[in-house]
Amino acid sequence: MMDFSPHVSRVKGISYTVADLMKLPEGMIGYCDSISSLHAIEHFGLGRYGDPVDYYGHVKAIENITRILKQGGTFYLSVPIGKQRIEFNAHRIFSVKYLVDLVTPSYDIRHFSYVDDDGDFHENVKLTENAMQNSFGCYSNGDQGLGIFELVKK
Repeated sequence: MMDFSPHVSRVKGISYTVADLMKLPEGMIGYCDSISSLHAIEHFGLGRYGDPVDYYGHVKAIENITRILKQGGTFYLSVPIGKQRIEFNAHRIFSVKYLVDLVTPSYDIRHFSYVDDDGDFHENVKLTENAMQNSFGCYSNGDQGLGIFELVKK
């Protein structure tokens, strides 16, 4: 596992590597065939966890994850979705349209699922223009949902 902060694993077979994914870790190009970022990208570059403040931290992290992943590899990505914004001292919330535009130059979207504002899971939904523009209604009550992407590197 990679994290910005050092950790000690007590689980057999799991080790941690300290890495800042806003900078490509040395020797990691084409390193793995599967990588996941589950509720992490939204924090990159906001400084909350001691990382450097960088407005484009999430973009740099995705670019470096793409370089770490082998061609044809799978990237599992989950982030908060809704009306795009930064919530002070917390995280980013992304519009689905923004995310799709961000990842499709490098990835094919195999599946997109989401959890709506009410906590209901919607599995493998179609990414229509209208649904993406309003982030599947995940901000109707001022909250946010969770977007879950399964991406394949081109």
